Amino acid sequence: MIRQVLFDGKVEVGISEIGDGNMRFFDNGNEADVIENQEKLGKILELDGNKIARIRTIYDDRESFTDYYEITDRNVSEYAVVNPERQIPVSDGLIVDSCDVGILLPLADCLGIVVFDEEHQVVGLLHSGRQNIEQYGPKKYIEYFVENFDSNPGELKVYFSPHALNYQLFKYNNKTLSEVAREQLAEAGVLLENIIDYRVDTVKNTNLPSNSSGDKTRRFAIVVRQIH
Repeated sequence: MIRQVLFDGKVEVGISEIGDGNMRFFDNGNEADVIENQEKLGKILELDGNKIARIRTIYDDRESFTDYYEITDRNVSEYAVVNPERQIPVSDGLIVDSCDVGILLPLADCLGIVVFDEEHQVVGLLHSGRQNIEQYGPKKYIEYFVENFDSNPGELKVYFSPHALNYQLFKYNNKTLSEVAREQLAEAGVLLENIIDYRVDTVKNTNLPSNSSGDKTRRFAIVVRQIH
């Protein structure tokens, strides 16, 4: 597991690797193992499993892939990683304003985007894959910050998780996932110099699972929280 401190020591991120166990649920009885793996990842940021909200994104029977919600001490229990998969509400991005609550996102090749508003002490995590990008998900995510927390887009800090660096989008003239995400964030007012791209390629990094390289069953995960 990798721990990173971001944005002048205000935010920390944990990233799992293949050796840390699968972060994806299946219908084959692995749920208890996945919950345990996700709790272990949270512990490197000193988070209890009951205080880690998980982004559960599904693709079937959905029209919207830009469903964003605020997590508080009052509703984190609904989204907590200790819950069975089917009980966790579906979302594409979550936001918290508490240092005691974290957000976890399982990933393969898609992009996890951390957004931090230092002024209002709010941090969020967005699942940005093809469907989210095609619905202007990163731009709408920033608009959510502005509308709900009075954030100034020009002051927001952004971090890109490991992802498939050459994941191309046909609808955007084969630009990469991260290129289009940058454009949409900039359109929303985020300054490009405020974006940190970790630049770890899930397709080439043998410590991370990748759908594109043929691994259809495993996920790693990223977890984020504000530092006290």
